[in-house]
Amino acid sequence: MQNNSGLSLKDLGYIVAVAEELNFHRAAERCCVTQSTLSVQLKKCEHYLGLSIFERDKHHVGVTPIGAEVVSYARLALKAAHAIKQLSLRCSAAPSRIANRDSEDQSPPSGRGLRLDLDRSFYEEQ
Repeated sequence: MQNNSGLSLKDLGYIVAVAEELNFHRAAERCCVTQSTLSVQLKKCEHYLGLSIFERDKHHVGVTPIGAEVVSYARLALKAAHAIKQLSLRCSAAPSRIANRDSEDQSPPSGRGLRLDLDRSFYEEQ
């Protein structure tokens, strides 16, 4: 999380990783951070949202009922970000139309002919 400005995609990835692994050590490895970093970031996320996403003790991690909803929305946001990135990559490979202020046609490109090749495994529920 950065400067209380909201949740970052990285934060959402941490939430999803812990929810899927139900283990801080494995989730931290998956996210390439230390367990301590992951735990601190999740506490900041929970503080920012004003709710508990996870129930935890020394030997158990569980997702709270409201946390399950947060995880669902986090997955959707990550999927949307992935789709936007794919669109960006596709568009950068195609010739672009750049409208300048003197041009009569100031409308954005329609996107017709663009096709997103999305990695299906990214979208499958764990």
